[in-house]
Amino acid sequence: MDELDYLVALTQMKGIGSIRAKQLMEYFGSAKAVFEADANTLMQTHAGEILLPQIDDPKVMEKAHREREWADEKHIRLLSCTDTDYPSRLKDIPDAPALLYYLGDASLEASHVISIVGTRTSTQYGRDRVRQLVSDLAQALPDTLIVSGLAMGIDVSAHSAALDVHLPTVGVLAHGLDRIYPVQNRNVAKAMIQLHGGLITEYPSQTEPCRGNFLARNRIIAALADVVVVAESKERGGALVTARIANSYSREVTAFPGRATDDRSKGCNALIKNNQACLITDAADLMKLMQWEPGSLHFLRDNSEAETTLHSPTAHAIMNLLRDRGTLKPEEIAECLHIERFLLTDELLQMELDGVIRTLPGDMIEASC
Repeated sequence: MDELDYLVALTQMKGIGSIRAKQLMEYFGSAKAVFEADANTLMQTHAGEILLPQIDDPKVMEKAHREREWADEKHIRLLSCTDTDYPSRLKDIPDAPALLYYLGDASLEASHVISIVGTRTSTQYGRDRVRQLVSDLAQALPDTLIVSGLAMGIDVSAHSAALDVHLPTVGVLAHGLDRIYPVQNRNVAKAMIQLHGGLITEYPSQTEPCRGNFLARNRIIAALADVVVVAESKERGGALVTARIANSYSREVTAFPGRATDDRSKGCNALIKNNQACLITDAADLMKLMQWEPGSLHFLRDNSEAETTLHSPTAHAIMNLLRDRGTLKPEEIAECLHIERFLLTDELLQMELDGVIRTLPGDMIEASC
């Protein structure tokens, strides 16, 4: 048996888990040393009463052996916190997992890693903001890795947007890699693996998804990234937990603003209002904040061309309003800019033909650049 066998066994013990296992490894020097310690020494630790009934139970090592065999069969890599290939961004946080299970081949050491989080009950506005952000990042910074939690709503929108533009994307799971939750995202997860992305978790197989696990995995989403983007969030929710954790890890946190009356933007607006997140409206804002230089001249050319296609002062005013307010109905644009509806209709038609705006379901208008 090697050190990894002992580590798998330690993390699978009842009452231990990945974080406590790391603490024990730091105290004893290795996972193997925990198993070799005598009863008196074990009882001097905070976990002694939990460890003693299990440490000599042969079933513990048998279970660990089965887990390693299963992982090998499924081509799952086991990353110990003492390994050189353990994610460097994650390694130095105080509550980093002792062990990670990783399926995929995306580089967790990508030059630019962005975690995108938000509500499970996302709106078209939130999903469109994510899609545009990821699309622009793919042009400007093609070495970007997109991280999220594979949940419904904003999470799966982020993964899907990355797949659409061929950016690698990694999902952080709150359960073992022997299942996908929710099942509706199984095809997305499969595509992520096939298209050089990945799935990662601190939990062994047979671990069921539960509320505590989802909250715990948020720290990994936060720590893996250079910057966390809260795309859309209610007043309470897991995305805000991730933002708070990211702030505690000295990660940059950003958020898309929304209307003051939109329930699913209240969390983002509160983060911005309380200086817990920087306001961004697009990829250019994010890159400026992070001081990231575009790696693609195509990105710069596309954005400059978008500006030159605005054919009139009215078109400029409409574009600025949409960038500031998000999606609006034609009558709302007319009211804000004091434009007669029949004149606005001609402007909107020309702008849509120029490709700078698009019409969404419900007759909503949105800037497309």
